Amino acid sequence: MAETMADMGPNLWLIEPVTDPGDQMWQDRPIWAEIVVAAPSPAFARLAAERRALSPDWTHIGNESESRRSGLNDEQLYHVRSLPPERRAGFPSDVRDGEVLLMRELRGARRS
Repeated sequence: MAETMADMGPNLWLIEPVTDPGDQMWQDRPIWAEIVVAAPSPAFARLAAERRALSPDWTHIGNESESRRSGLNDEQLYHVRSLPPERRAGFPSDVRDGEVLLMRELRGARRS
């Protein structure tokens, strides 16, 4: 019997970088190697990851205009796809939409 999406549990999404870590498009932001999010759609997965990636302790200092964006909503930096079925076993099945299950950093923010 074929397994339906409902039998698999919530939708889990994998967010991965698609741009070379040395590319200037990163604008000194941290780069996440992979993020796994439970969400109803890829767009909601991006939003949940964005909220989690931004530090609540952030304070603007100086005259520069620093973006409060992590880059996770930029399709040129990150792609979102369904978490492959063989990786689902490593995550709980009783998660709620918007829950970030894994955030693995590839490179921290670079600031001068």
